[in-house]
Amino acid sequence: MAKLEYTNNDIYNREATKISFEIDNDLNIHEFKTICMRMASAMGYTQNTIKSSFGEEYDGDSEAEFLNVIQNLLTGSKQYI
Repeated sequence: MAKLEYTNNDIYNREATKISFEIDNDLNIHEFKTICMRMASAMGYTQNTIKSSFGEEYDGDSEAEFLNVIQNLLTGSKQYI
């Protein structure tokens, strides 16, 4: 089990001083990105700022990924995803 933690020691802070996420060790990069986006939201960043910094949240569209791989194989491209 891994932990992603934010701590704020500012004495004038009236919001959360500690935000902690316990996460599985075997997250893929898309799941880790989602956790980072949630951390940013918990820290008070706006959705517009999060979206402009991280992009869209991955929706896990495995069918589109599969079609992309097939298309690249048929066209001879070596970039699969």
